[in-house]
Amino acid sequence: MRVPFEWLREFVDLKLSPDDLADKLTMAGTEVSAIEFHGKGITGVVVGKIKAIEPHHKAPDLFVLQVDIGTKIIQVITNVKNLKIGDKVPIAKEGAKLAQDIKVEKRELHGIESFGMLCSTAHLGLSEIHEVMILDKDAPVGQDIKNVLGVKGVILDVDVLPNRGDLQSIVGIAREVSTILKKKLKINKLKIKESDVKKVQVKVQVKDEDLCPRYTARIIEGIKVAESPEWLKARLIACGLRPINNIVDATNYVLLELGQPLHAFDLDLIEGKKIIVRRAKAGEKIKTIDGEIRHLTKNMLIIADMKKPVAVAGVMGGMDTEVGDKTTSILLESAYFKPSSINEMSKALKMRSESSIRFEKGVDWEGVRLASDRCASLITKLAGGKILKKVFDVKSKTRKPKIVKLRLERIEEILGTKIKGDDVFSILNYLGFKVKKGKDALSVYIPLFRAGDVEREIDLIEEVARIYGYDKIGKTMPKVSREATLEEKKDEIKAILRQVLFGFGVFEAQAFSLVNPKELALVKVPSHDSRRDMIRITNPLNEDISALRTYLFPSLLKVLSHNRNRMVSDAAVFEIGKVFLKKTKGLPEEREILSLAAMGSIPGVGTIDFFYLKGLLEALIKELGYTSFELVSKKHFALHPLISAEIKIQDKSIGFIGELDLDISSNYDLSQGVVLFELDLEEIFKLKPATKRFKPLPKFPKVSRDIAMFVPASVSHASIVNLIKETGGSIVENVVLFDMYKGKQVPQGFVSMAYRIDYRDSNKTLTDDEVNVIHGKISLALEEKFKVQIRKQ
Repeated sequence: MRVPFEWLREFVDLKLSPDDLADKLTMAGTEVSAIEFHGKGITGVVVGKIKAIEPHHKAPDLFVLQVDIGTKIIQVITNVKNLKIGDKVPIAKEGAKLAQDIKVEKRELHGIESFGMLCSTAHLGLSEIHEVMILDKDAPVGQDIKNVLGVKGVILDVDVLPNRGDLQSIVGIAREVSTILKKKLKINKLKIKESDVKKVQVKVQVKDEDLCPRYTARIIEGIKVAESPEWLKARLIACGLRPINNIVDATNYVLLELGQPLHAFDLDLIEGKKIIVRRAKAGEKIKTIDGEIRHLTKNMLIIADMKKPVAVAGVMGGMDTEVGDKTTSILLESAYFKPSSINEMSKALKMRSESSIRFEKGVDWEGVRLASDRCASLITKLAGGKILKKVFDVKSKTRKPKIVKLRLERIEEILGTKIKGDDVFSILNYLGFKVKKGKDALSVYIPLFRAGDVEREIDLIEEVARIYGYDKIGKTMPKVSREATLEEKKDEIKAILRQVLFGFGVFEAQAFSLVNPKELALVKVPSHDSRRDMIRITNPLNEDISALRTYLFPSLLKVLSHNRNRMVSDAAVFEIGKVFLKKTKGLPEEREILSLAAMGSIPGVGTIDFFYLKGLLEALIKELGYTSFELVSKKHFALHPLISAEIKIQDKSIGFIGELDLDISSNYDLSQGVVLFELDLEEIFKLKPATKRFKPLPKFPKVSRDIAMFVPASVSHASIVNLIKETGGSIVENVVLFDMYKGKQVPQGFVSMAYRIDYRDSNKTLTDDEVNVIHGKISLALEEKFKVQIRKQ
C-alpha cells in the first residue's frame, strides 16, 4: 500500500524523517519496502493555458498549440486530440527535467518547432498513467506544478501482510505509527448534516444474509458531478488511483483513508428504486464499469435492482448505474461481505480491484457505518446536495468484541524477558484494544477491526513483542517443563525400533489385521489358549479375511514363504502392528506388538541364527535405554523346544525369542533355521528406562582377565553376568561371553563358557595385585552360588 507521508501527519504528530519512520515500522513487523520522493528531480514544469489549437499542415495526427505559461506564450506540438481552448495543462518548458531522466529540448517536427511538452502523471513520477492531465480551471497560470499538485511529498510503500487487513488504510498505518511513537492518534469527530426529509422512495432487501451480513445505503440528492479539486486528485494519484469525478473520487478517498470500500449508484438509473442483495441467477451477466461483459454464476453475490444486476458485490460496479455528468441523486453503498465469497468471485471473474482486495482480508464491521457518514459528508463538500436522514442498515447478526485473558507471567514465559504491566497496558491501548486490569490477568477486548488475526492469548503476546521491540528481548534458554504424552512416548519408542531394525537391514512389512482363523492351527496355537477365541466379522467377503488377528508372527511367516517360493532364501522382515484380544465385557483389547522373522544368511555376517537374533534384540533394548535384559529358558508352542526363551526386562515378561518349530516351518514350506521374536510393546510402554547420564572418557587404563568354567546347564548367562557385576562392584566395567561349547570334553549336564572381564577404577590405575584379589572373589562367588567348575587357563 502506498502511504503519503503528509497524509499521515493529519493523524499523528510526526517529527522524524521518512527514513527513520520506515525503519521503525519495519522493525515492528510492518515492512516498508520502498520510499518515493515525489517531485524529486522534476524541474521546469508549470501550469499552462491553451490559447489556440491548429492542426499540423503536414501531419494530420499532430496539433500545434499556443500555450500561455505566465511569462510568455510558447508553441507546443502534441498528438492529444481531446484538448480545448482554455484548458489548463502541465507544460514542461525547454530544459525541463522529468521522471525517468527525461530532459525536454526544443524539437522540430515536420518543419514546425516545439518549445515544450504536455505532461502526464507518469512524466511527473506520480503514477504509471500516461494520459495528459487536465488541471482545475482556477489553477494559476505559470505556477510550478509541484506547488499546484502538492507533489513535493514522500510516499511510503508498505507491504501489508495477508492477516493485517486493518493496515489497508491511512488510519490503520497511522494507528501503528502512533503506537510505535507513543503519540496520540488524532481522529476528529465526524459531524454530518442531514436533511429533515425522512421519507425515501427506495427499498433495500438482503436475500443472502450469509454472504452479506451487513448492508447500509443512504441517499444524497441535488449533487453536481464535476472534477475533484487538485488536492484530492493529487492524493489519489499518489496512492496509485486514477481520478474520475468528485463523487467516485470521494468514495475512493474514504476507501484509502478508512479501508472501507464504498460504491455510488445513480439513483435515477436503479429500476423500481429497489436494491436487492442476492446471488446471481443462471445465465445472468453484467457490463462492469471497465467496459467488460461478465458472465455470472449461481454462487456469485450481486447487487441488483428490480430487473438486472447493477454491481458485482464487493468487486466492481455496473456501467448501467454508473455516476456520470447528468447524475443528480446517488445511492451510497457501504457493506460487509463475506471475505471468502469475494475472494472466490474475484478469482472466477479474473477481476481484482481495490475494493475486492480489502473485502478479501475482512473490513471493520463497525467501520461500515462510519465510512458511509464520512463519505456522505465529503461528497456534499465537493458536489453540494443534501443527505437524507433515512439510513438503511440491514444486519443479520450483531457482533461484539471478543474478550481474551492475557497473563503477564505468560508473556515472560514466552518471550524470555519481563515486560512491565504498565507497558503492556499502554501498548495494547495505543493499538486500539480496550484493556481492563484483573487480579491475575488482563481482560483484553479485541476490536472488530482486528478480529480476523487476534483471537488467542499468544496473538496478544505477539502484538506486545513486536511493539516492545524484538531487539530489546535478550537471549535466554527456553524453559522446557512439559512432559511428553503417552502417545508421544509410544511414537518415539516405535521410531527408535524402526531406526535400529532398518540399520540391521531388516525390511518392514504391513499385513492386514483381518486373517483366516485356520492360521492358528498352522502355527500350533494350543486349544486352551484364549487367543484361539478370535473376533469374527459378521458378514466377511471370504474366509481369508473373516477374523481379527491375535498373533502377529503368522503374517510374517507368510511373507517369508512368499519370498521362498520365488527363490529368495535370505530374508528378514518385521511388523509393528496391533492384535485384537476378546474380552468378556466391552470392546476388545488392542495391543501393539513388534514381531520379527528371519531366514537364510547376511553377506559379511553369516547365517541368521538364534545368536544373531539375540544380538539384534540386545541392540534394540539398549537403544531403548534399558541397561540389561534376561532370556529365561521357556517352551513356546511355536518354537523349537531346545531353542526357545522368554524375554524379560525388570522382571517383566515382554515377549519370546527362538527358532521356529520344524513342523510349523514345513506348514509354510520353509526350510530349517527360521528364527523369530515377538515383543509386547504395551508392556514396554509401561517400563521406565534408565536415565541417561553424561559419562566422561576414562582417564586410567583398564585391566582384562578371562575366566573359563563348566557351568550347569540350568544356569543362565544373565545370572552369571549379574553375579560378576554384583561381586566386582563399580570397578567391573564390562563382561563379555566370548566362548561357549558343548561336547565330549565337557562333563554331562554342564556347558563350557568363557568370559572376559574388564576392570577399571575411575580414580586411579589398578595394580595386578588389586585385580587378582577381586577376580578371585568373583571366581569363589561363582563356585559357591552356581556350583561352576573353574578351568585352569
